[in-house]
Amino acid sequence: MSKYPVPLDDLLDVMEMTKKLETAIEEVISDNEFSLGVSSLMNASINTILGQCKTYEEILYWRNIFMKIFDQSIRSIKIKNED
Repeated sequence: MSKYPVPLDDLLDVMEMTKKLETAIEEVISDNEFSLGVSSLMNASINTILGQCKTYEEILYWRNIFMKIFDQSIRSIKIKNED
């Protein structure tokens, strides 16, 4: 799979879309059991990757991107002490 540079406008569009998705997802998840919400989000992400990729290599590529973002998000969390 070839890699291409992503224009700044496209990156800004992705950031805007991500914020909109976060807001919409938060509204749905906040009214439901957390474990079910997380499971649903994971399934939706997996199904989106599988539905749009044509080769096994593409699936692995996007899976790796997904996991890098997830790992980076976990590392950025500042856990507060329960004192």
